[in-house]
Amino acid sequence: MKHYDLQKMQELLQDFYHLTGIKICIYDNTETELCFYPEKCSPFCRRLRENQELDQKCISCDKHAFAECKATHRQYRYICHAGLMECVSPILYGDHIIGYIAIGQIRTQERSFMRDDFKFLSSEMQSELAVCYEKLPKLDLDKMKSAIHILDACTGYEYLKSLMTTSNIGIDKKLDSYINSRLATPLSIQELCSVFRLSRNELYAIFREFFNDSPAKYIKKRRLNQACELLTNTKMPIQMIAQKCGIPDYNYFTKTFKMNYGDSPRTYRKTH
Repeated sequence: MKHYDLQKMQELLQDFYHLTGIKICIYDNTETELCFYPEKCSPFCRRLRENQELDQKCISCDKHAFAECKATHRQYRYICHAGLMECVSPILYGDHIIGYIAIGQIRTQERSFMRDDFKFLSSEMQSELAVCYEKLPKLDLDKMKSAIHILDACTGYEYLKSLMTTSNIGIDKKLDSYINSRLATPLSIQELCSVFRLSRNELYAIFREFFNDSPAKYIKKRRLNQACELLTNTKMPIQMIAQKCGIPDYNYFTKTFKMNYGDSPRTYRKTH
């Protein structure tokens, strides 16, 4: 659905890391990780997630952060279950979230490794986690705030947005234009997927986001809207209008039209 210039994204992440020393990730709007720097998980988090119970807690933290961002369209800062500072910001194009940018796996100077949080683990694993914890990047609160300000600047950076939306800007207009030009012909989901090089899931996601409808229902609405225009503004026979709107079966056209507008095509023409 989208084209991502991952190489240029990676360069931006490297610049951020060299400036702040903080790990950073970019996700698409489905919360799929696109790229990260310098590593996906720190040694502390990798070791932590080897435990199934702790891994589930990590997943829950991530899900909650994305849900908050999605609901508010705002940055969300929090302390994860392991005591690390995390921050997720939405990347907005207009009113739409096109991705997320996140920093994390940071310990603050005020917090030390809390063995009591992991007392159900073996003493060996606790010791390993404690060693890995000490190697995590550590920031005081002022530097953390500065890093978050830079993060905000990144999410509003038009160049970053262009790297994420190159081929997806105006997809709603392109689909609408194509559908309008093909109303007289059979239009299938397969055809739309093929023409726009989308999977079925991507196509349905676009229609939900931009049209608040399924492809089939949207196409039906456009056909009936065109029928209303032709009934109101032309003297074209109703049978021909049905054909031009892609519903050549006269009886089915009449039945469908009446279900949606409360009048038959003939009555609608008279009253309008």
